[in-house]
Amino acid sequence: MQQSKITEYLEAVRQQIRWKRAQAPVLEEIRNHITDQKQAFIREGLNEETATERAIAEMGDPFVVGEQLDRAHRPRSDWPLLVMTAAMLLLGLVIQYLVGPNIPFGAESFGRQIVWAGIAILAMFAAYFMDFTILGKYSKGVFLVLCAITIASLFGEQVRGSSVAAIYPLLLFPTAFAGVVYSMRNKGYVGLALCVAAFMIPAYLSMRIPSVTVLFLLCISYLIILTVAVGKGWFNVRKPLAILMMYISTAIILSATFFTMRDYGYVMRRMQIVFNPLRDPTASGYLGSMAQLLLSHSQLIGPGLPIKGYGDYSVFRLLPDANTDYLLTHLVYRFGWIVFIGIVVLVSIFIMRAILLCKKQKSILGSLVSIAIISTFVIQCIVYIVINLGLLLLSPVSLPLISYGGRALVTNMFLIGLMLSVFRTGDLVRDKAGVEGTVVNSSSFIQYDNGQIIINLRNPFIK
Repeated sequence: MQQSKITEYLEAVRQQIRWKRAQAPVLEEIRNHITDQKQAFIREGLNEETATERAIAEMGDPFVVGEQLDRAHRPRSDWPLLVMTAAMLLLGLVIQYLVGPNIPFGAESFGRQIVWAGIAILAMFAAYFMDFTILGKYSKGVFLVLCAITIASLFGEQVRGSSVAAIYPLLLFPTAFAGVVYSMRNKGYVGLALCVAAFMIPAYLSMRIPSVTVLFLLCISYLIILTVAVGKGWFNVRKPLAILMMYISTAIILSATFFTMRDYGYVMRRMQIVFNPLRDPTASGYLGSMAQLLLSHSQLIGPGLPIKGYGDYSVFRLLPDANTDYLLTHLVYRFGWIVFIGIVVLVSIFIMRAILLCKKQKSILGSLVSIAIISTFVIQCIVYIVINLGLLLLSPVSLPLISYGGRALVTNMFLIGLMLSVFRTGDLVRDKAGVEGTVVNSSSFIQYDNGQIIINLRNPFIK
């Protein structure tokens, strides 16, 4: 009988909360507080029926409580990031349209990019409305499925004589790795060792392509994720020893790369000319020396100055890949450094906004996933910008959302959508200590103080 009264009260509260995902955890919290308060009244000498009625009464009117909780528990889209995502995507399409007439098959490339952009938008919204907590609940399954997809892609592309397409599934590994780290927390050195072992798989696959850039991206993302996890004490290990363990293993992997890649000689030649491309200006150093030459003849605003010795050759003939690998270099020479500055500022604001929201995440899973995604985005941007300034140690993957490339666009839009999903619903996710997938925050959103029930709307309950 007493339980039915509590159930009726909870049902009245539930009807006021429109976001269904928030209903179960909120009602569970209220039920626990009513039960605790009822037991306190029983200990004071009241019978069960009276204690139940008093406990329910002190919670307040269920419709008022429900309305307050409804206002506190709504998904909150981050409109600045959504607007900047749309701006970068649109900017990329405009640039492809401007560059198209000057490159072979430019019109066809622009048409394909439009199609890919539509697919990318669908991918982003699919991720945006997806429950990102599946990365924590099914971390091992997600990781293994991604491994299978990458291996299948690698094998299929090698049969056709290329393995470049396998790069893009690898860009998803830092995010999947965040779920693995989450599932291994509180497991000490064993959990940390298993995380290192899990990282070896995508690292090996990147060497099979081979792609030093992707390996570099994976290593840096891996170090960032694990450093944050260890630094916050999520593994319950000695921090200096754990960090030393991670960085030594990464150094070993990177060192071994140069002895296991199939084109070891090519990698060594590139390292020799990276800071001095003029050492081999007609072969290995051509792209770097030409990029530096074009940039040195560029102005702040307007077309670059003529380059002596190259006659009437256009920038599109002097430096290939105008819409892919060297887009920024072409834009600087054609329109001035002002375009480069504008793009870098837009990307930087996006990154800073995302990092700020990462730091505000209250759940371990939300923090790890958002850190993994933004690190993947940042590393791609840094590598691309550095290469377009003439330093060619690595090969660019993409300038996310701006440079040409359908698979890269879809992959990055999916990751951004997933990151926005974290920011949209992350306040509803808390972790329960000792239970994989969740942790109870020490500060409950319902508190009892001096005979009064206080609903703390600044600490929304998280599932």
